[in-house]
Amino acid sequence: MNLPPIIETDEIICQCYQVTEGTIRRAIAEKDLTEIESVTEACDAGGGCHSCHILIQFFIDEHEGKSTAMEDLVHNHAQKVKKKGILSRFFKKY
Repeated sequence: MNLPPIIETDEIICQCYQVTEGTIRRAIAEKDLTEIESVTEACDAGGGCHSCHILIQFFIDEHEGKSTAMEDLVHNHAQKVKKKGILSRFFKKY
């Protein structure tokens, strides 16, 4: 039996405030958040250096069912990303 890969939702996405992917995704889903600033208000993620904004936007887009092009996200947010390799886990499947 082939089981789907387990998604690691306990990985810290926001290094400044130590906020995990699961916490960010729950905040987005529970409050139907559509803006990075709203996510920051809800769980602090994105309130520091802003390098996690690209992934927060990605999580928002996924929640809304949007398929934002990786190139657009990278163009708009990648200059802020400080943790090398963090994007590949999310974008290799797209």
